[in-house]
Amino acid sequence: MNIIGGDKRGAKLATCNSTAVRPTGQRTREALFNILQGGRFSVSVAGAVVIDLFAGTGAIGLEALSRGADQALFVEQDRSALKTLQANITQLGMQSRSVILAQDALTIARWPHPAADLIFADPPYDSGLAGQALDSLFDVGAISQKTVIVVETRKTDPCLLSPHFDLIDSRSYGIAKLNFFALASD
Repeated sequence: MNIIGGDKRGAKLATCNSTAVRPTGQRTREALFNILQGGRFSVSVAGAVVIDLFAGTGAIGLEALSRGADQALFVEQDRSALKTLQANITQLGMQSRSVILAQDALTIARWPHPAADLIFADPPYDSGLAGQALDSLFDVGAISQKTVIVVETRKTDPCLLSPHFDLIDSRSYGIAKLNFFALASD
């Protein structure tokens, strides 16, 4: 697995042996960043504050940093994944722009960081955890009206979130589907 764009393009990422981790495929990752950089949404990766929920190896957040994001906050609780994530951040020299939150994404009780511009949520397929985690982030003020949220699901699975969020686009790549959300306008 490699970084596919930006100043760290081509850099290899360590992989994780944990069965709880399923990295986003390279084709899906490339499509995601092409969509974000194509101007479809009002947010830019460059200069963004990014949250990588269920971060695993950190491939999505690290890709965003490579493409100019100011900061990435990685939320992960699997011990093996955390070791791999830390190794990847260090290997790429991105420690100063990375924050690891070693905790359950469903129980974030406070958020002493800026609200995110981009949130990537890639929970285990069929888990239904994305909605709970995003509600937790909403409750602590980590999501603003300008935040773009991307939830990866299996192509055949629905992506059901609370009424706080509106689906604004979805795209399928292989077995994966990228679901794009924004805060619902009141």
